[in-house]
Amino acid sequence: MVFAENASPLYDDFTPEKISSFACSLIQDGEYYRAYVELLRLNSFYPSYISGGVFDITASYLFYKSKKYNDIIEFDFSDTDKDSIVPLSIFKIDSLLKLNRKDEAAVALSKLNEAPGSEEYSAYLQKRNVFLSASMNKSYFVEAISNHPHEFSRYRELFEYSNSVHNNMKTPLAGALAGLIPGMGYLYAGEKGTALVSAIIIGTGSAVTYASYKNDLSALSVITGTITFFFYGGSIVGGYRQCKKNNEYLTQMLDRRLEKELMLDRDLDEVYLRFGLCSNDFR
Repeated sequence: MVFAENASPLYDDFTPEKISSFACSLIQDGEYYRAYVELLRLNSFYPSYISGGVFDITASYLFYKSKKYNDIIEFDFSDTDKDSIVPLSIFKIDSLLKLNRKDEAAVALSKLNEAPGSEEYSAYLQKRNVFLSASMNKSYFVEAISNHPHEFSRYRELFEYSNSVHNNMKTPLAGALAGLIPGMGYLYAGEKGTALVSAIIIGTGSAVTYASYKNDLSALSVITGTITFFFYGGSIVGGYRQCKKNNEYLTQMLDRRLEKELMLDRDLDEVYLRFGLCSNDFR
């Protein structure tokens, strides 16, 4: 009897309500790893206290906030609640976007657009349709957009900005071919200063090599010719690489603009607050 009285306060600290409340406070403070440990403790001590859907959505949210995107992509939620499949898929799509695996995200989103129960999340899916269409500049979701012209009209400015960005991108192969003329590859990529320096070095090296050869200075002509040849090859490769570098920079700028305007992360916060451990319905 005495043992039970002494043990009672200890057990009271590990009630499911207190564990879940503590986990929620950790999440609010941004301590996502500790919150995940508490989530595992709760599910281990009281496996029937929360549903599989609540656990999966909360775990996905914590992984996403911890930037463990691969854990979400590899997450097996085949046994989860049917109602949780769509929101969990949104976490997966956004994780693919964070890892710049846009082709995979596009395939997953195309399937999700037609999935049962997706109508409830149409606003979230719409934003991701816009993100991928604008970022990739491909008509993956023409049908989805054309079927809801009024809903997508609010994103016209984003699409116009996206078109201007993609129009400023350069073809790397064209940059390499332009580089056959010294400096022109860099000029095509928009690097005027580098193009001028490259043209001067290659032109000067070629002139010195030719003069050395004409004056029977074979050793000097071999040395300057070799150096000039490497600079010439570098000009060709440089035009190609600079085009790719500029395209990557423009894509990053576009993606940041899209993320800021569409506020994708806020959607995940809303999903978690609706269906996760700290949701009003659950608590």
